[in-house]
Amino acid sequence: MKIKFVIIFTFLAFLKAEFSHSQNDTIKGKIFSSINMKKPKGDIYIFEKGTSNGIISDSLGMFNLIPKTKNESYFLEISAGNYPNIIYEYKSLWSKRKKPKSIVIQGKCEINKEKARKDWRNGTPKLYLNSGIAPVANSRKDERFEKKYNVEYVELGCEGKIYECISEYNFYIIKILDIEYQRKWRKSKREGIVGIEDYQNTIKPCIN
Repeated sequence: MKIKFVIIFTFLAFLKAEFSHSQNDTIKGKIFSSINMKKPKGDIYIFEKGTSNGIISDSLGMFNLIPKTKNESYFLEISAGNYPNIIYEYKSLWSKRKKPKSIVIQGKCEINKEKARKDWRNGTPKLYLNSGIAPVANSRKDERFEKKYNVEYVELGCEGKIYECISEYNFYIIKILDIEYQRKWRKSKREGIVGIEDYQNTIKPCIN
């Protein structure tokens, strides 16, 4: 009889906890980069501050997070790539909205379109490359490419550069190369140019 009571008590406690949890707000958000007002590249981690309660956003930067407790506002720790981590205050009343709350994370670009334009005018354009810990030396083919098209390959290595910043720079240089040399330069380009796939996706509608 005692065991039966314990089982019933445990079951009721479980139901109460589940019911209480279900009454908590659902934090609905969508994360944008201040650089291009799109989802930052890569995974975005969102945690309820001071807890292990967290989630990863989807491919559009959207997330739903149920907090541990019900409060008037919640503090979220948001981490996205090489952007500075932020603490964001999400108010409980926003959970009643049909659409997710827009959250913008700020990124500062030292390398951007303006720098690309300046470098091209000065005759010092670059194409930034993804790379590992150890840089890969240019081959003779790469050196011929640099000389022919007057552009320098630069490997990022483990530098904490924001993807959207580097893409913005490379987009401008890629566009100028396409204008100057059509698509011939692409046949001998080096692999790993940051953002080139995204760039190609943006011009597909024009090509089709």
